[in-house]
Amino acid sequence: MDVAGFNVDNFCRVIHNRVFSHCPLLFRTIMDVKDLWTAVLAELQVTLSETQYKTWVQNTRAENLTEDSLEIICETAFSKKQLEKKLHSLIQDSVNKIGRGNYKLSYKVGEIEIPKENDSAMGPLFASQTTPDKTTLNSKAAKAGLSHNMRFENYVMGSNNRLAYAIATAIAENPGKMYNPFFLHSGVGLGKTHLMHAIGNEVILRHPGSKVIYITGESFTNELIGAIQSGNRGGSNGTNKFRNKYREVDVLLIDDIQFIAGKNSTQEEFFHTFNALHMAQKQIVIASDRPPKEFTNLEDRITSRFSSGIISDMSAPDVDTRIAILRNKRDSSNHDVPNETVDFIAEKIDTNIRELEGAYLQVLTFARALGKPPNLETAAEALGASIIQKEIKKPVNLNKILKTVANYYSIRVPDIKGKRRTRDIVVPRQIAMYLMYEMTQTPYMSIGELLGGRDHTTIMHGVQKVEGTLLQEIKTKQDVENIKHILEG
Repeated sequence: MDVAGFNVDNFCRVIHNRVFSHCPLLFRTIMDVKDLWTAVLAELQVTLSETQYKTWVQNTRAENLTEDSLEIICETAFSKKQLEKKLHSLIQDSVNKIGRGNYKLSYKVGEIEIPKENDSAMGPLFASQTTPDKTTLNSKAAKAGLSHNMRFENYVMGSNNRLAYAIATAIAENPGKMYNPFFLHSGVGLGKTHLMHAIGNEVILRHPGSKVIYITGESFTNELIGAIQSGNRGGSNGTNKFRNKYREVDVLLIDDIQFIAGKNSTQEEFFHTFNALHMAQKQIVIASDRPPKEFTNLEDRITSRFSSGIISDMSAPDVDTRIAILRNKRDSSNHDVPNETVDFIAEKIDTNIRELEGAYLQVLTFARALGKPPNLETAAEALGASIIQKEIKKPVNLNKILKTVANYYSIRVPDIKGKRRTRDIVVPRQIAMYLMYEMTQTPYMSIGELLGGRDHTTIMHGVQKVEGTLLQEIKTKQDVENIKHILEG
């Protein structure tokens, strides 16, 4: 509006800009510490991963806001350390931008009032789901071979499994439409089986008419053998029933596929089952302890089928994910365990999820047995200086190691003891030597006698060869860790 040549709108705009550019403190008085921190949290939630935000940032508050300083209150000393070391610059930028100033941030441990959440689902699939009849769902899950407790809503996603999780949720939403087949591989105890069960349970929830089957490679083989034997004994169409069972499903989830390696009849049947499902655009999900290219005793036509879809791996979870896993377990079980105890366990156990949860339960059981609170002191006492690694190991002997290595690489024990020197035999043979010596401290000479009467210098060379390779080849290191986990139960 113009009044005698004077533009009122421009005048107001100039005054507004000058006031707020020269007196930023005037703006800050409008925003109190709660409003400031709420805005900062909203920005960090978009910037950080879901696991990072929920683990470190969500349960914080701010206080003592001044013209140039802000104090951030953390749940535990461990979370305080993480914010100071890993997220400080990100928080600093957000506070300065939203608060329009240059603040000095300080962190301290204090009381945090944590709101109760009605929906703890971590995955996007459950956002708009209504709660169906649980009895019916559980019955369908059991019929499909699924555990109804393994779902997306209690599966913790982190940087180690983000891609696998994204693929799995997409498959569950539209099975057979994309990512088919899905081949998932990782070391022992990293969550493959949970993710497969979650896919099956979600398909049953979203697509009630779908037929889902979860089975392991070992059970698939045993069922086939039973069907063949039934036919040989004069049974009616044993193999036909077997084929119809697996070729008429909408989603086939087969775990530990490495078990069929070296079993010709099982491979033949699986190959034709795979082709029938794939041509009918039915979803196939396969899990293994190794990627397809590392199978040494599986037909090329099968491994090529595995590679025709999408392949994803999962690594060991980082400390953020491990803390989220244990907090999720604690909250779902209503255990009265402080965050600092959970953080301590997660920081100390960095191998896999099974051992992580085992350590958590050990601390809980130890505290209850002695009538102690599950605090840091009790956790340290329960886990001990060596963090239970030696306590959970089962006794092993040379023959057990030999058989386990042979099964892992899908070769025969006589091959390891024999004279063949092809790579597919030599590497497992040297790993067997290494594990026999490292896990039992048996003399080289005794190991040599068991392995076909070899000289002790040959055993020494094999052990040293593996020790050297472990420092260079990730695959060999992972293989040895997998075999150790199998041997230790």
